[in-house]
Amino acid sequence: MTLTALIALHALGGCGQKAEVVAPPKAKAPSRISAADLKKFKPNESGAIMVLMYHRISAQEPDNDLNRKPDSFRRDLEMLRARGYHPVTVSELVENKMDVPIGKTPVAITFDDALPTQFHLKPGADGAPKIDRDCAVGILEKFHSKYPDWPAKATYFVLPKEGRNSDPFGQPEYVAEKFAHLIKNGSELANHTATHSNMRAMSPDKVRWELATATRAIRAIAPTAAMQTLALPYGKMPRGEAARKALIEGQQGGTKYHNKAIFLAAWRPVLSPVTRPDKALAQGGKFCLFDPFHLERIKTDPRQAHLPGTFEYWMKYFAANPGQRYISDGSAQIVAVPAAQQSAIDAARVRAQGKTLQAYGGASNGSKAGGSLSVE
Repeated sequence: MTLTALIALHALGGCGQKAEVVAPPKAKAPSRISAADLKKFKPNESGAIMVLMYHRISAQEPDNDLNRKPDSFRRDLEMLRARGYHPVTVSELVENKMDVPIGKTPVAITFDDALPTQFHLKPGADGAPKIDRDCAVGILEKFHSKYPDWPAKATYFVLPKEGRNSDPFGQPEYVAEKFAHLIKNGSELANHTATHSNMRAMSPDKVRWELATATRAIRAIAPTAAMQTLALPYGKMPRGEAARKALIEGQQGGTKYHNKAIFLAAWRPVLSPVTRPDKALAQGGKFCLFDPFHLERIKTDPRQAHLPGTFEYWMKYFAANPGQRYISDGSAQIVAVPAAQQSAIDAARVRAQGKTLQAYGGASNGSKAGGSLSVE
């Protein structure tokens, strides 16, 4: 029993009456980031965010663009945490509802195809099914046990059992249990089409069939599955305008779908969801402008560590250029940016998200140097 409840019972004189337990009020979110925190953490919510793309997690293959050895994936997580990153789902990123501690950088970890090495169960010592420690989910959950401040969340762009596809994550007897486990623990189930077909020349009707069929099949197993973001197979966008519109929303066979974001395969970090859609901000094509229906991901491939497009390259890049990555201010209501970056912010997007812009640390847009500026 809580201290509040005990005090209430004492006040009633122990007469057996039910005491109303009033929850303590929630702490109000700060209306501004303090000068001390700005100086210490240097938040920059105009910076770039990595969306990482994984496929197989297997010790039976070398590290390449489609496979990551379990120990290599563990090292990825250790490096990300050590360098101040914090996991979010792609929906949290796109909606700018990222719960990221102050001073940390969001990173979205995604898995394609619902492969068996991503989520595998095997008998434990007691005979009951246990999560394999070397599958992606097992590695993420062990990492969370080691570091409770690192949520074991990710986004899984899943394929249903359709055409040549096997059951999601294999092991048909456990599909529903696996889906429920992921959702319960904060991960996101998302759309990767029904048949993983190249959509380049696909008709609008076929697009609608692919996305509605996948949504229907996954929600038949997991009714609360989000299925509100889409990863294009092979990263191929349909050519036709009508087919591209059908990627966003539509219906077929009595099933409606709506995607809040569409992801290609690779290769650049994505600029913050409050930045302006201005090509100048992409720095000559270095970064992906924030367009929710044309976002990019980053693959892991040590063979191409020297090339843009890989996790290995971008980890080195942001270590050398920390001012270009997104740094959270720790508040869901405030967008804090250095004054020099204020011109990158889209004020309309900030308002639409119900947030307040706070620029700090110097002159910007004709203001006098010094102090901290707020723009409603």
